[in-house]
Amino acid sequence: MMFHSRIRIFLLTCWLAAGLAAPTAQAAVDGAAVYTEYCLVCHGDKGDGNTRVRRGLNSPPRNFTTARAHRELSRERMINSVTHGRPGTAMMAFDERLSEDEIAAAVDYIRATFMTGEGSANRPDKMVRGEHLYVRNCAVCHGDRGSGAVWTQSSLNPPPRNFTAALRDELTRERMITSVTYGRPGTAMMSFRKRLSPEEIETVVDYIRASFLGKAAQAPKAAQLVQADMSLPFPDGLRGDVQKGKHFFENNCFTCHGLKGDGKGPRSKFINPKPRDFLTPKSRSRFNRPTLFVAVRDGVRGTVMPSWGKVLSDQQIANVAEYVFEAFVHPRTAQAGPAPAPGADKKKHQTP
Repeated sequence: MMFHSRIRIFLLTCWLAAGLAAPTAQAAVDGAAVYTEYCLVCHGDKGDGNTRVRRGLNSPPRNFTTARAHRELSRERMINSVTHGRPGTAMMAFDERLSEDEIAAAVDYIRATFMTGEGSANRPDKMVRGEHLYVRNCAVCHGDRGSGAVWTQSSLNPPPRNFTAALRDELTRERMITSVTYGRPGTAMMSFRKRLSPEEIETVVDYIRASFLGKAAQAPKAAQLVQADMSLPFPDGLRGDVQKGKHFFENNCFTCHGLKGDGKGPRSKFINPKPRDFLTPKSRSRFNRPTLFVAVRDGVRGTVMPSWGKVLSDQQIANVAEYVFEAFVHPRTAQAGPAPAPGADKKKHQTP
């Protein structure tokens, strides 16, 4: 009997000691810190999913700032998504990397920071209904911001209308109502007359016109083009051979840039960003011989343009650069030939 009493006293003493040693309150979890470390890389510092990794993900990260997210994402659903991931997306499960408190803190931070439903309460009911109709029926192709969803740019031909670049005089309200009602032959734009009532069609059209139409025209004007010095020669006294450059271009470069140099080669439709169009004012103001030489030699970061300097000699690079320069960028120099290199002889350069 005495033995059991001593055991009880010993266990009670251990329990009290443990209780005294334990913290009286659990430290609060910093949801912003959890979001920054684990979520920001995909969802961005503004919660809109507009990040560098977006292009490489299918489907893209959730944009928490939209009305659709505000409407669809309950706190419970978000906690479940962070805990177990979202099948069919890049959203992974974090249950083995974050505690329940950390997951809840990150979700609460997202909801408080990005999912505020900003503006909804102050807008007319028709605009709110229009936004909901647009999100459910149009955003999948035309994008959350009306400029076209990323996946459609290389998948649909022609791509969906970019409302932000449309002109009001061209895209009238009547034309848009007709397009939504009956579709657009020759495009992916389907008829919605069996899915939406006439009133709903008018509502979503008015929302598009008020929210997106012509918004790109309000962007700051592009800086004035600066004309490069087209008389500059290739480096190291190199002189390009147009005929050899043409042969190389038409057997290699044309697949992307096209035989006309307009960026419409047979591979161009599968490439994003699109290959360089050498016929545009921007190209013709920028690409002199030295610039073309460096672009061919080193490639262009962020594009599929390779570094030809690893497989071609400097002379071969000068050949193809000279052909591009004379054929597309600065064709009026084709008869006069390239400017002589410093120190080179004055002998007239003969072009085929």
